[in-house]
This record gives sequence, structure tokens and C-alpha cells, in this order.
Amino acid sequence: MNRYRTVVLVLIVAFFGFLSGVALMETHALQRRSRIPESVDARRFRLLDQDGNVRAELGMPFGEPALFLYDSKGKARAWILLEREGNARIMFVDPEDQAVWTAPPTQNLQPKPE
Repeated sequence: MNRYRTVVLVLIVAFFGFLSGVALMETHALQRRSRIPESVDARRFRLLDQDGNVRAELGMPFGEPALFLYDSKGKARAWILLEREGNARIMFVDPEDQAVWTAPPTQNLQPKPE
């Protein structure tokens, strides 16, 4: 009789241990899923490389939306933005901060001599 009680007790403990594990796995899965929001609201987003350097930034630095792309030295080399009037502008610059291409084109942008 004593052996029978021990076996029943072990089976009950094992069963509840199994149920606890299943419940914890489901809770953990729900917690993992809930960490991915449907939307994120912010005034600025920064994308960092593995060394912690800012490589891209999406924000409203001039009161209008802008996307900046930075080189490995932290210089803004490309950007897409909306002007206050609502006109879109895209610009690429060289390492000396000289515009090499813009859209729409600007009048002072001269082709570089080769």
C-alpha cells in the first residue's frame, strides 16, 4: 500500500510539473509575441551599426520629415526630405560635403571635372 501511494504521488507531481511547464511555455510565447508592436510612434529613429555609430536617421529636424544616411565617419552623405512648402528633395554629397546629385536638380550643381 505504501508503495502504491508513492507511485501515485510521483505521478501526480509529474503531471502537475508537466502542466506547469506547458503553461509557462505558452505564457513565454505570448510575452514574446506582445513585444512586437503594431506601430511605433516617435519623433526620431536612429539606426546604429555594430560599433554604436549612427548610420541612418529618420526624424523631423527642420519641422518636416527627413531621412539621412551617414557614412562610416558619421557624415551625412544622402538625404531625402520634404521642404516646408511640401516639395520633396533628394540629395547625395561627396566626402567634402559638395552636392553631386540632387532631385529636383539645383541650378548651382555643376558636373565635376574628371
